[in-house]
Amino acid sequence: MDWQAVAGLDHGTLIGEREHAVPNPIVEVREMLPDGTEFKAVWSFLRQSRVAKLVTVHFFDEDHA
Repeated sequence: MDWQAVAGLDHGTLIGEREHAVPNPIVEVREMLPDGTEFKAVWSFLRQSRVAKLVTVHFFDEDHA
């Protein structure tokens, strides 16, 4: 659920950032669900409204995390 990605952002680890991404800057953050499952959340900063928006979530392949 979306709220789990939002809640996990506070304790996430920055994977990378793309300040010049078009149309908005993007950050990728390694986060964890309450059950311990790790995932990558992609967030975009919407300049006009000055808010962060969750774009997508990718779960890591357990064999290759």
